[in-house]
Amino acid sequence: MYRVLLVDDEESVLKVLKTSIDWLALGVDTPVTAADGVQALEAMERSPFHLLIADIKMPRMGGLELIRRVRQLYPETRCILLTAYSEFDYAKEAIRLGVENYLLKPVQKEELESTVQNAMANLYSHRGNGGNLLYENILHRWLAGAISGEELSERAGVLGLNLFLPQYCAVGILKRRQDSSTALFRSACLEQLGRQYEVYHCWNERGIFVLILGGRLLGRMELEHQLRALAGQLDAAGHALVAVGSAVTDPQALHLSYSMVCDMAELADPAQPDVILSLQADTHSLDADSLIEDLRSFCYGAPGAKDSHALASQLYWSVPYKDAASCLQHLLYAYLRVKSGEFPGSENVQEQLPEHFMSRLSAASGDEAAHLLGVALDWMHADFDKRLDALSPIVRLAIRYIHDSVRTGDGGSIKEFSAKSGVNPAYLGHLFKEETGNFFNSYLTQCRINRSVVLLQKPGSKIKDVASQVGFASTSYFVRCFRESKGVSPARFRLGRED
Repeated sequence: MYRVLLVDDEESVLKVLKTSIDWLALGVDTPVTAADGVQALEAMERSPFHLLIADIKMPRMGGLELIRRVRQLYPETRCILLTAYSEFDYAKEAIRLGVENYLLKPVQKEELESTVQNAMANLYSHRGNGGNLLYENILHRWLAGAISGEELSERAGVLGLNLFLPQYCAVGILKRRQDSSTALFRSACLEQLGRQYEVYHCWNERGIFVLILGGRLLGRMELEHQLRALAGQLDAAGHALVAVGSAVTDPQALHLSYSMVCDMAELADPAQPDVILSLQADTHSLDADSLIEDLRSFCYGAPGAKDSHALASQLYWSVPYKDAASCLQHLLYAYLRVKSGEFPGSENVQEQLPEHFMSRLSAASGDEAAHLLGVALDWMHADFDKRLDALSPIVRLAIRYIHDSVRTGDGGSIKEFSAKSGVNPAYLGHLFKEETGNFFNSYLTQCRINRSVVLLQKPGSKIKDVASQVGFASTSYFVRCFRESKGVSPARFRLGRED
């Protein structure tokens, strides 16, 4: 389990830091506290800490001096700085020292939660602790839609990010094969696109090189044409695949463009000849999300879930899908979304579907097509079970507990489950993240959002009632979480329109 040290000379601030975060769900036992930098170093001499959160101004030794010494003595420790001073010099020094983030007092709970969770995710993924860490972390949270407009604006001024451009979009570059090299192509993309647009870049947790473009006339077709031509010049098509997201006019909506990039990367077929990826399935609609949730329930064998025959027949005979090949494309997309949500980082399954099965389905129609889709569903269920069985028994129980609590509206928490199962909650939080790739509370929240998609389809359902039924204590918090996940409000999502 990971250890956290909180350092501030104000007892009230330490209390907020200890109680505002569900540390157990992050795999952290009760954080240790210190009143200044001297006490903090004494505590670190007794036992090292993985994450340090320190105030900048304290008696005897302040936060900047503390972090300087920690960098020398414990270079792997992640650091977050608290400050009531927003002067640029403090921010510059914090960046030079390689802090995860600096937070201005009084600290906002959402900003603190997002920053700490990002730092913990870096720990679990063993990311480097270098000088560009704050820049990369802000880009990651901007892409994910997990940063407030106020924080993004303040950090943009320090990091040199231009938030006043007409359009923004995300572009992803990924390897076609594991042994492929995209270094030359990435470098050429940065150089060529940098002549026309503002370009910021980082690696995401899936190993995708992500570019954020800002400027005028960010049309997808024109960008795809440029990148396809560049790949041809460098003979890079055999090594790289490129996903181009749609342009947005609001920098706070960048996560919609990035979500499209991630969807295309999830659906990537390494055998396709074109270097540019495209989506052949609807990725953001009530219909698509309904299929995903039906498939998720089917894979988990939830009470009332359709069996493979019923689900295949419903899919094949429904209006939006005209033929078996189209049905399979939507079905495969839905399964990839389920798989990536439940088992982040697992390998793509597209290549694993037998080619002879694909050819049989493309020529089938009617009941035969529905039957073959049912066979595909059974294959997906078996693949899902194999991945689920690879988890430890206690983590599988925790996942079942979360799904049951969301389905019944009983709330659910890591403390409650740990009390019932007799396991240390911090240990469970650590194990859950290690094995699933998700934090316990993040997974619980996403399950609630997934369930709400189903409930929102019921005629006459009210937003506040749906929020309560899936376990949210506050309707406003439900709306915020839903918007972060789906890119639109629950009301707009139900109407099938974007904000």
